[in-house]
Amino acid sequence: MASPETGRRCSSLLSSAAKIVCMDFPWIRLVLMWIVVIVCSLVHQFAPLKDSYLNNSDNVLNAYFAEWSWAWTVIPTAIFVLLTSYVYTLGEVKTVLKHQVRMVVGTMVWGVWVGLFLGVRQWTASCSDRSFDTNSTGCEEAGHRWEGYDISGHTFLLSFCVFFITSELTVLLQWDRVPELLEKAGTRRLHDQQSSDRADEPSQDGTHIREYQAASSSSLERFYRLTPFVWPLFCLLVVLTFLWMFLLVITALYFHSVGEKLIGLFCGTLSWWLTYEVWYRRAAFPGRPGAGRLGMDGTPPEQIELLAASSPQGH
Repeated sequence: MASPETGRRCSSLLSSAAKIVCMDFPWIRLVLMWIVVIVCSLVHQFAPLKDSYLNNSDNVLNAYFAEWSWAWTVIPTAIFVLLTSYVYTLGEVKTVLKHQVRMVVGTMVWGVWVGLFLGVRQWTASCSDRSFDTNSTGCEEAGHRWEGYDISGHTFLLSFCVFFITSELTVLLQWDRVPELLEKAGTRRLHDQQSSDRADEPSQDGTHIREYQAASSSSLERFYRLTPFVWPLFCLLVVLTFLWMFLLVITALYFHSVGEKLIGLFCGTLSWWLTYEVWYRRAAFPGRPGAGRLGMDGTPPEQIELLAASSPQGH
């Protein structure tokens, strides 16, 4: 098990780094992304760059990362959420699994939009030579292109991956406060339980004190043990975030029309907003990142203590 000092040092570094990456304010990330995509799209439209390795669809970054960006995103994020939620839910297995539902929802969002984009392309497809009205095979055999309105799936997916990762990383903004939150939650539960025991069975005060001391020790041990493993996952997710932003810039500079890219970006933004800012924020299931008995989703301290006091200790 990692020492308390190692756990505290790692948690402090994680919180500091997360405040830089996540900017502690999601709308800043959103505005910056829109500015970047719009500016790069205008460059592509009015001052196109010369062909390079980066706009070759067979390049390594496109073939092995952009094309598989959702798998690269969801797998390490799921592991990250598993470890962090095990801490801030105090080991409640059902709640930990509930947080994994966000991974499933994200995958469903990805599948629905990709299918819709392919459908739009198929429904609007025609031969580049409008006078050549035939099927795709005949059009291409005649030396023409069979094309439709190609909404940028890469712009959608890369932007959604960035929003998805940075939203999940927000739990680290308060990671260095976990010991303090554990102490507050444990103190409140112990106080309320002792008050109940004095009214009912005074002889059990000592038993409950020992139980809550053991529970508090177990929670801190869990925090110190898992924090060093959270750090490399955080680093990987940050690297992926910057990689997706870089590939988003390349997509905006070299591919698709302005409209196709802006529609893709709108779909990515809308998907993030409807899930993380509407659904997860307002509904208990599956809840926002950090939702649990430590209230790391931004729940006010008084509500954290009330929630902790009304819930049994998880195992």
